[in-house]
Amino acid sequence: MLPLRLSFLAAAALLAVAGPLAAADSPGCSSGAGNVSVEPGTSGDLELAHGGLIRSYRLHLPVRYDGTSPAPLWLHVHGYTGSARHSDGWTGLSDLSDREGFVLVFPQGTSFEASTGPPGQSRNATITSWNDLACSAPLQPEAPACREDADPYPCPPECGTCGRCNWCSCHDDVGYIAALIDHLSAELCIDTDRVFASGYSNGGMFVHRLGCALGDRLAAVAPMHGYLARGFNCAAEAPGPSMLLVGGTSDRTVPIDGSHASDGYIYTSQEGVAEEWAQAQSCSAEPVAVETPWDGRRELSCVEHPGCAGERAVRSCSWNGGHVWPRDDAGNFGGELLWGFFGEAER
Repeated sequence: MLPLRLSFLAAAALLAVAGPLAAADSPGCSSGAGNVSVEPGTSGDLELAHGGLIRSYRLHLPVRYDGTSPAPLWLHVHGYTGSARHSDGWTGLSDLSDREGFVLVFPQGTSFEASTGPPGQSRNATITSWNDLACSAPLQPEAPACREDADPYPCPPECGTCGRCNWCSCHDDVGYIAALIDHLSAELCIDTDRVFASGYSNGGMFVHRLGCALGDRLAAVAPMHGYLARGFNCAAEAPGPSMLLVGGTSDRTVPIDGSHASDGYIYTSQEGVAEEWAQAQSCSAEPVAVETPWDGRRELSCVEHPGCAGERAVRSCSWNGGHVWPRDDAGNFGGELLWGFFGEAER
């Protein structure tokens, strides 16, 4: 495997945000455990004011966290209609946090109540989502992100009106994540050279955008089962975060090959995302097979674009699964795969 030593100089131009902290060890390292009311080895729900809203997040401190040794920070972003609390239980990442010693955060997306489903069978539901830019942007007639007969989704009220292919939040989610990293770095002892972000489904799409917009804050990003809509593919300015893409070969909600999804929407292919990211990081255009300890688990296999500048990595992994978290009878290989990649990365 290639060692990853990342050094970021500039963020992508999708959104201007605050720059990175100057030192690798966060201010929280000089204040002990800080003011975060979560005990090591447990998870708790907390709040942060941003953009006129009270935003929430779920924090898990590893069992050996002592407030003095800088710990990596991993943010994992839930999918459409998901929640931070559900992600904590569903992903199994808290167990990894306790074993490996990283601070784990599940940011919570904004929500609203809406009626969903066909006429006569509709029901009220809590809708959560992330502003990945693509699904709240104007329709591109030359490359629409959905068919004319695509399933409609409720329009977030903060968007005002939504186009035919629009369905996700219009709030300043990128700014919220930047503020959350700042807040956690002030309250906890964080290694700011080892801040990672992964996301599932719409959360994966948003994490792709985070990699482009917060390239100088993140050592690596990992969109899982989520690729930006057609026409919105982006890449971080070099030097940018390393990227790991994970997708299921039988996923019809966000197809890995860029074909129309079962609901009529179309997303960039996993290959297309990797190619653009690799080009931006001066990697080889041709991917090569790369071995991981989890090869063969549900037919998992990975390729990587070699020769990236600054020893970055751009890796794509596929497995025989649908729109679900990668696991099998032997355990949570999805979480292990992500941490195996993150564990090599440093800003």
